[in-house]
Amino acid sequence: MSFGATEIAALATTQEAWMQDSCKVGTLATTQDSGGGPIETYTYGSEIACGVNTHLGRAARRFYDSDGTYLVADIEVRLPLVTAIAFTDRVRVTKRMGTAVTNVDYELMGVPEVGVSCIVIHGRAVST
Repeated sequence: MSFGATEIAALATTQEAWMQDSCKVGTLATTQDSGGGPIETYTYGSEIACGVNTHLGRAARRFYDSDGTYLVADIEVRLPLVTAIAFTDRVRVTKRMGTAVTNVDYELMGVPEVGVSCIVIHGRAVST
């Protein structure tokens, strides 16, 4: 079954209507300290609508770190299709159901998954 442009647009509109949380995407910039070592900083853009799921349970995505450590995602976030995001970026959750929350940053686990109606990322909380 394939969808036409009209159906895809309708799916994306419906998906975005159910994104009742707010996030910011943080873009990585790397500079060097005086000793030549890397300094990573993230610059966060404007707040955007997103859909946050922290109740992953058995459906949680599992990943392996570069050293073979087994990791489980803390969060799944749905983002609008127009969101610019790369696997080196982070996502900061700023509101849940319209209520401001203590900002929590999540590093992406794997590449963002672009679907028919939204982008899905899986993340792990990081200390800032």
